[in-house]
Amino acid sequence: MHSLRGAFSETVYIYGAALSKAIAEKWRPEVLSLGLGLGYNEVLSAALLTAAQQAEDAYVESFESDEGLREYFTHWIRGDSSLVPDEFLRAYDEILQRCAQHAQIDPAKVAATLRLWLNSGQLVLRGPLSATTQFSRRFCCFLFDAFSSKSTPELWQEAFLIDFLSATAREHAVFSTYACTGALKRALRSSGFTLEIREGFSSKRDSTFAFR
Repeated sequence: MHSLRGAFSETVYIYGAALSKAIAEKWRPEVLSLGLGLGYNEVLSAALLTAAQQAEDAYVESFESDEGLREYFTHWIRGDSSLVPDEFLRAYDEILQRCAQHAQIDPAKVAATLRLWLNSGQLVLRGPLSATTQFSRRFCCFLFDAFSSKSTPELWQEAFLIDFLSATAREHAVFSTYACTGALKRALRSSGFTLEIREGFSSKRDSTFAFR
């Protein structure tokens, strides 16, 4: 796993850009996050949307195949620290501090937003994403942080991505990911997105930012 410093910087560079685009456009903030991990994208979403005073109407749906990660993150948000390993508590707390500092907001306000979202059903943590996953709404902001095409090839296939975007993307949407594969770019163009190929983070050559 990345160091906290490296992973946070990548989160801001890759996924913060998508969140900032949605916030600037004042789209209703409905975010699909693929790959919960330690909750970087979810905490950053809460921080940026709270700072922009757009958290009240927000909805975040996050996918993670590891049940333990979903449970630990949920317990941390609720303050059930006895149910979370110490190393995870330290990581979550540092991520909260870094995201709040980046958004120039009190960490307690970000934590309160996360609790409100979880208790009200505005933050939904789901299991693995697949071709059979059903959705109840569409999204304007996609934080696509799935594992590599080698470890989860089904999530990076062109046909899957086209069907996925057809089922989930709103008319106006932004999509960001660390990856820059041919199948991904073809799928986004086929789905009406305009691509911006950005410099990749750290040792990665390119990353993908797209909007429509």
